[in-house]
Parts: sequence; structure tokens; C-alpha cells
Amino acid sequence: MKALNRYYSRKERTALIVNTMILIAFIAFTINMMTTKTDLPSILTLGFILVFFTANMILKEVLNFFFQKAIFQLTAECDPLAGMETMKLLRKYDIYRGYTTSFVAFSSLVYVDTDNAQALLDLFAPGNKLTQTGKDMILIKSYSLYKAYVILNNKTQMKKAYADLIRLKVLTNKKKGVSPLYAWFDIEAEYALLTNDVKEASGILAKADIRYLNPRERAHHYMLVAQVEKEKGNRDEAKSFFSQVTKIANKMVLQDKALQALEELNHEKTQKTRR
Repeated sequence: MKALNRYYSRKERTALIVNTMILIAFIAFTINMMTTKTDLPSILTLGFILVFFTANMILKEVLNFFFQKAIFQLTAECDPLAGMETMKLLRKYDIYRGYTTSFVAFSSLVYVDTDNAQALLDLFAPGNKLTQTGKDMILIKSYSLYKAYVILNNKTQMKKAYADLIRLKVLTNKKKGVSPLYAWFDIEAEYALLTNDVKEASGILAKADIRYLNPRERAHHYMLVAQVEKEKGNRDEAKSFFSQVTKIANKMVLQDKALQALEELNHEKTQKTRR
């Protein structure tokens, strides 16, 4: 029960209770029908339906538990590798491959959080059939390739990938478009910063609504704000946001980057004091 309270929202717990009640009612109803039958074929048919439906309902809830746990580990605990291990377990038992898009999206976020650019490029290589279909997959691929080139500091390919990515922004607001998977203000601000438009990046971040960001997203957002403030020469503000990153990022690569940035800022202050 503690695990359910930890990984599930109230809505998800309610859905689980309802599904459990439906399953129990179905089992009771089917068994009752079986007791009224006298011919073997009818009993076997009902027995097959009972076993098949029950097994699939249980599998569905087990997979959903793994999924919710993985999401919690990635977005709340900021532990991408632990989340990936849970997601691999889900993938192993996902016999109907209903979580394929979720698996790809999750994997891409893990690779972003661990600065694994090569894994991102391999995931969306032309020969990987796993990532070739679906509207959401187009957005996931575009975002992932953009982040891969950011990590590699390949400005030429980054600009091309960003151009492809930003075209999809309008589709996230359309009913039949792709899902709103990412914080566009951070994407736009990061690109502005990386193309040396600090003023534009600062303006975008100043208007950003971060109320609905989860801890993982906040870590990325605060890191970006800290970098912008550092570029603007606001050392104290930069240190404040870098410190916030260290409190959230846990096992993300941002943790080490923020600590290193704080060390560099403190070293600069020490050098100026000695002068």
C-alpha cells in the first residue's frame, strides 16, 4: 500500500480500485456461470475466458505499476538509471508492446539526464524500427536529436535539429497534433543561450510558468536560469540557482555540473579577494 501511495496519484489509485472490483465481479460471475453448466465444452470455454481475461487484467496493472514507479524514479527522485532499470523490467513483460512509445520517450529522457548523446543518436538511427512510427515519436525524435547535438556541442547540427523541433511546437496546441511532452520555454531559452542571445534567453525565462514542472524539469529549468544569470554577470543569483539544482538533481548529470559551476564561482571570488 505504501508503494501505491508513493507512485500513484489519487486518480490512479481510484482507477486501480475500480479495476480490481470489476475483476473480482467478473471472476465471481464467470465461476457462477460455470457451476450452472453441465457440458464440458461450455465449462472449458468459460474457463478459458476467465483465465485469459484475469491474466490480462493482472498483467495490465503490473505493467502500470512498473510504469508509475519508473516515472516517479525519473521525475521525482531524479534517479534516471534506477528508473531505466524499472522500465527495462516493464519492457520485458510488455508482451503486447503497448508501452513502446512510452519506453522510447522515457529512454530518451534518461539519456538526456546522463549526457549520453551517442545513445540518443543510436535510439533514433534510421535502422531502429522501434522509433519509426507514431505522431508523438516525431516530436520525441526531434527533441532527442536536438539534445544530442547540444550535449556534443555541435552547433551546426544543433541549429538544424532545433529548426525541425520548433516547427512541431504549434502542433502541440492542436487537438489532433502531438502531445505536449516538453517545456517549450526551456527549449527556446536554451537555444537562445547557446546561440549567444542571452537577453532573449533571459526574457523567455522571466515569463516562464513553472508551477506544473516536476522536480526533474525544475532541475533543468534552474540549471538554465543559473547559466543565464552567470552569463549576465549576476554571480549571486547564479550561485543561488546552481545550489537549488544540487538540492534536486540527485543522480542526474546536472548534479555534478552544478557543483562544478559553484566551485568555479567560489574560486573566482577567492581570486578576486586575494587581488
